[in-house]
Amino acid sequence: MEILAISGSIRTGSFNSALLDAMSILSPGNIKITLFDSIACTPTFNPEIDEDNLPEAVKSLISNIRKSDAIIIASPEYAHGITGVLKNMLDWLVASDALVLKPIMVTSVSTSGLGGVRSYSALVQILTAMNSNVVIEGSLCVPFAAGKFDDTLRLTDEITKERIKVSLKALERIVNHNNV
Repeated sequence: MEILAISGSIRTGSFNSALLDAMSILSPGNIKITLFDSIACTPTFNPEIDEDNLPEAVKSLISNIRKSDAIIIASPEYAHGITGVLKNMLDWLVASDALVLKPIMVTSVSTSGLGGVRSYSALVQILTAMNSNVVIEGSLCVPFAAGKFDDTLRLTDEITKERIKVSLKALERIVNHNNV
C-alpha cells in the first residue's frame, strides 16, 4: 500500500512532520509512506488558471496523490484552523478529482492539551466538502507534543506509537475494502 504523507507545516522542527516520520518508521512492511515535501513550492492559488495550465508543482502534487492508495495529512493549528500553506494546497485540489473518495487520515500534533483538535476539525470539514473519504477511526490528535518527542524530534511516547499502529491499520482496512 502506497501512502502519501503531507505535513501542513513548513517549519523546521515541526512536531507534525516528526509524527509523519514516526509513522513511516512504525509502518508495517506492506505499507510505504512517502513524505510530500514540496508544499512550500506550491504557488499561491489562482482560480483563473485552468487545468491545462496548472503550475508544475501542482501537477506533481496531483500526480503523487493519484498514484497513492491513501493520504495522511498532518496539520498544526494556527488561529484555531489549518495553516495557510495547507489551505493553499487544498485550494488547488478543489477543481481536481484527485481527492474524491481518496482515503485520508487526518492528524494534528500540538503542544497544548487539546492536541490540535480545532485544526483537525477544520481540516475534516474542508476534506468532506471536497468529497474525500476521511478515515475518522484512523485519525489522530496528539496533545502535549513536547513531552512525546526527544530533542531530535524522534517519537519516544509508547502510547502514541501504539496509536499510530492502530491508525495505520484502520487506514489499511479502508483501502483494502475499497479495492475489493
